Parts: sequence; C-alpha cells; structure tokens
Amino acid sequence: MKNCAMYRNLFITVLLMMVPAVAGADWAVVAQNTTNGTGTTRVAHITNKDGYSLEIYRDANNVMRSHLGMNGHNRLDGKTCPTFQVDKRPAQNRSINDAPCLAQAQWAEYIMGYITDDHVTSTAMNNLLNGNTISYRFILRESGYAETSFSLAGSKRILMEVLGNNLVVSTEKDLP
Repeated sequence: MKNCAMYRNLFITVLLMMVPAVAGADWAVVAQNTTNGTGTTRVAHITNKDGYSLEIYRDANNVMRSHLGMNGHNRLDGKTCPTFQVDKRPAQNRSINDAPCLAQAQWAEYIMGYITDDHVTSTAMNNLLNGNTISYRFILRESGYAETSFSLAGSKRILMEVLGNNLVVSTEKDLP
C-alpha cells in the first residue's frame, strides 16, 4: 500500500512537470527556411494547447505577416479567411488595406503592415503588441466552424525582437 501511494505521488509529480511543455504556451523566436529556399527568416512562434500555431514575421521585403497554422485534425475550407480578434477589439478577416488573406487547407496568412524606415502603420499589429489574447474563428473543410486562441502574454518582447527593436508601430487613428 505504501509503495502504491509513493508511485502515485511520483506519477503526479512527473505529470505536473510535463504540463508546461505540453501546453506550448510560450512565445519563442525560431528560424525558418524562406519560401524560395535562399536562407532563413526569424519568426515569432507559439503553438497552443489544441495544436494550432501562430507565427509572425518580417519578410525580406519588410512586410509584416501573420501565419495561422492548422492542427493535425482540422482543415480550412480554403475559400473563406478566418476571422481574428484581439481581446474585445473589432474582429477582422482581411489583411491591411482590406486585401484578402491567403488561405489554403492547412494555413492562412495575413499581411499586417509594410515597414518603411523602422515605422509601420498597423492597427492590427498595435493590437497584437498590446493585447492579451488573439482568437481565430474559421469554417472547416468538412463543414462546421471551429475556434482557437493564443495567449499574447510575453509576445511583445519576442515580436519586437523579430520585427525590429527600433520599430515604431502606429495606428490609422494616429495619422494626421
């Protein structure tokens, strides 16, 4: 009986030690190969507990992009851009300047802004830098809807490291 309790306590301890790694709730900087295969890009990355991933990066043309990756179970319908919403701010499903997102079965990508001389005007990026949670809602290929969200805790430092520590982000409201 005493051994049973000892093994149970050991099992619970090991399980609790594994929870943060399984949850995958931390933002990190990762290097990814560029789409044309000529190098790597630094990417702010997070995977949530449901297996969805969110990546935000600055490409070689100084374009800020966000990339939603689907988990191993669900696929997008490929016709409709997912809607994203930071906290209680207005939801949107378009890139900057009202351009559509790029969407395929396994991912959706949005242009968040164009960087010029370490400055970008992007309400969406400002919301990401100052928000707590970003949620995505989307139509599934097999019918129905799904939703997932990502914590933005700790993301600001990682995002600025990837996008540029000297980057100034303003909103459309800040324009003269």
